Amino acid sequence: MYEITDAGRTELAKWFATPVARESRPRDELAIKLALALAVPGVDVSAVVQHQRMSTMQSLQELTRLKRNSTEAEISWQLVIESMIFGAEAEIRWLDHCEAMLLRHRGTPRAVPQTYAVPEEQETRS
Repeated sequence: MYEITDAGRTELAKWFATPVARESRPRDELAIKLALALAVPGVDVSAVVQHQRMSTMQSLQELTRLKRNSTEAEISWQLVIESMIFGAEAEIRWLDHCEAMLLRHRGTPRAVPQTYAVPEEQETRS
């Protein structure tokens, strides 16, 4: 049988007393994906947002089902599930915000990146 050492208890106490820094969390792949979707010509950013929203809603429904089926004695499990539920809800709110921003900025011309510049022969026709 294993038992925690005094040094281990000290380290554990320090770990519990230290807040988790937001910067230390992994990169936000969804934010990166949406930023790149806006920068790459031909990508339907609204479709990317909608696909993500549907996926997140499905996850939220599954998490809600898991929470509903847990017992009050499983408080550790409930805390983990609720953290995941709150994260999914926040993601949906953020996606709603992204969609609203896209609608407000629709029609605003984007600068054409150098790599996608208009060929010279089309420029001389005017």
